[in-house]
Amino acid sequence: MPENGVLKLEKRFFTGHEEEVLRYRDLSASLFTYESGVRSVYLKNDRGYVAVLPYRGQQIWDAFFDGRRLTMKSPVSKPKQTDFFISMYGCFMMHCGALRMGCPGPEDDHPLHGELPCAQYNSAEIVFGDDEDGYFIGITGVYEYDIAFNSHYRAHPAVKIHAGSGLIDISLTVENRSGYPMELMYMCHINFRPVPEGRIVQSVPWDREHLVLRTSIPRHVSVSEKFLQLMDRLKKIPEVAQVIKPEDEYKPEIVFFIQSPSTDKNGRCHYMQVHPDGSADYVGYRPDELDHAARWIVRTKDQEALGIALPATCDPEGYTAEKRKGNIKTVEGFGSVRFNITTGLLEAGDAEKMEDKIQTIVK
Repeated sequence: MPENGVLKLEKRFFTGHEEEVLRYRDLSASLFTYESGVRSVYLKNDRGYVAVLPYRGQQIWDAFFDGRRLTMKSPVSKPKQTDFFISMYGCFMMHCGALRMGCPGPEDDHPLHGELPCAQYNSAEIVFGDDEDGYFIGITGVYEYDIAFNSHYRAHPAVKIHAGSGLIDISLTVENRSGYPMELMYMCHINFRPVPEGRIVQSVPWDREHLVLRTSIPRHVSVSEKFLQLMDRLKKIPEVAQVIKPEDEYKPEIVFFIQSPSTDKNGRCHYMQVHPDGSADYVGYRPDELDHAARWIVRTKDQEALGIALPATCDPEGYTAEKRKGNIKTVEGFGSVRFNITTGLLEAGDAEKMEDKIQTIVK
């Protein structure tokens, strides 16, 4: 990340009252501590803000732009001091991995989505400066996984916003600190809120070859006949999910595996949920960095979430299943890998331009 300035954070800077600690032109950063003791950094521009948890997974806990909250609906309204992310699952974005990722199968012993979602970070910094997209403010940090007789790596995430933009740049660098190869599984889990009549626009065709429905249902989950009917329709005609219809029952969840997205001249693929007012929720990334993706939709009386595209290095089926499929990546000894994702909000005019662009690249 190009940077012109750095403010190193210390936990003693945070109090129970939001306090601005840095201003760069019309961008600002302020600090706040929840009653639970979880610390948060608010990065703000003239369009809105993101709230990032600097020491707890560097999750984007909340995202708010143009008067609209982008974050999923969840019964978990505030972050908690926990290592089990389901106990605080209400965030806009969390990093999943890096040694294991996904839902553990019967033969797995790893936690759901691995160690990164609620990882306790060793350090955090606010960064600011200018890059090819204008001037920005952001946050970064370091998490070190160092267990004897196990893997040893460092994770360096970064989140930044630019002046006048509703988009968020997210990156994660994983450094293998061992001289031996390290297995890697990663997913950037971005959780928008689905809206009635929201329309999904994507860099892949609406067919069964590009949208593969996950049909397995855990034994302990009971489902309705209405849900089973929706599953049957989606399996035959994925395009049924192009528009979020209020009458369709996404309970407990619907998951698609996205295959072979088309890319633009810069090697990026694009996904949107276009709202009835023309604005859109957006995700873009490079499939040559993240060669898998999933779509996750849940709509219940208690929670609503839409992962338009969850960029990943493998499917979220747990270590053993992904190992059998040959999807586990490797980082060589003392090597590193970096992932880059852009997400956030596009205003109506920009969303229309993006839809035109997507239509030109879909094969």
